[in-house]
Amino acid sequence: MNKTVTLHLNILNFSSFLQYQRFIMPISFLFYISNGLTFSDFVFFQSIFNITCLISKIPMGFLGDIFPKKHLIIISYLMFTLRVLLWIFFSGFWVILAGEILYGLFKALFRGNVDSYIYELLKKNNIEAKMMSGYGKLSLYTSIGSALSCIAGAILYKYTGFKTILILELVFQIVAVILLCFIPNIPAANKPGRTFTQHLNDLRQSILSTITNEKINYLVYYSAFLTGMTTVFVWNFQPLLKYSHAPVILFGVVSFVNQLLRGIGGACANFFVKLFKTSITKIEYMFVILAFLMILSAYKVNNYIFSALAIFIVSAAIMLFVVFNIYTVSKIHANTPDASRASTSSTSTFWGDFSAFIMLISFKFLYDGVGLKYTLLIFFLLAMILLFPRRSHNSV
Repeated sequence: MNKTVTLHLNILNFSSFLQYQRFIMPISFLFYISNGLTFSDFVFFQSIFNITCLISKIPMGFLGDIFPKKHLIIISYLMFTLRVLLWIFFSGFWVILAGEILYGLFKALFRGNVDSYIYELLKKNNIEAKMMSGYGKLSLYTSIGSALSCIAGAILYKYTGFKTILILELVFQIVAVILLCFIPNIPAANKPGRTFTQHLNDLRQSILSTITNEKINYLVYYSAFLTGMTTVFVWNFQPLLKYSHAPVILFGVVSFVNQLLRGIGGACANFFVKLFKTSITKIEYMFVILAFLMILSAYKVNNYIFSALAIFIVSAAIMLFVVFNIYTVSKIHANTPDASRASTSSTSTFWGDFSAFIMLISFKFLYDGVGLKYTLLIFFLLAMILLFPRRSHNSV
């Protein structure tokens, strides 16, 4: 990889590192409580966040096949910055909800275009074979950024209020936006003069390809189910710690470890794929099953040390999911035409967001109806069925 491309990727990575300085994240459940919300609201708002991603994901990717992806990535950062500003100056149910909707729009626009931007930057320099490494480093930077902010957020919460935390978060968001101005602008792949109908036809083809293309559809759907399950895991972390009366600093520690393991998964994705080869889905399946058993046991034991241990094991399962996801993304880009690259990438992540929304909203209503224990048992049985590896990911 030449020095210029490396420099541009490092700028993108570092801006992402700064953007992920989300100090409110490890204490978001406590932030909800301070605004008069409940655990049920907490889960419900996450489902709203995911349906926002769901509805906007494909349109955001469609925009990436028409307009320069650099500009769209900058706009996505500005959406998140607006969320922080709202939470600094206002409070209450509807303000928190508006912030989660903005977060969903940010995620759809950013995730729908950043991997395509990296691939096209590499392809422009004839090194697209480095995609897994390039995208893995972005995952590493974002995960380390999240990990450090988790520790910092918990410490800041102990000594300051939520407003101070959000103001500091705002400063990092602004610097991240400024950095993005220094990455190169790669023109959209579509030729000038194409009609809107032709663009829509490209979008239709990209949606169909995730269903009919045998080289990617198994990866897309398996990754989607994993996304849903890991989302359920993550949104149980803070309630589980609260339930077991864990000290606030532990909220930051477990979030730090979770993000650190995600970063390791991103940095070492190529190594893990070569190491596990055809066994990667089987190993991930076993870790997901173990993760559910640990979460169930943690609620039963009701000890914060055991809860932390359970979360660490769940985080290892999520690390392997990150590896699988990076492999899926690189495989999709290698089998996608330039003109519909962002749309296809967004469509593949659409299925993950759809899965996460369905599972979170189901979790809420099951929790309200039958309680936490039986809800987790139902999801455990679903995981055993939906994630059972029926064939190797290398066979597609």
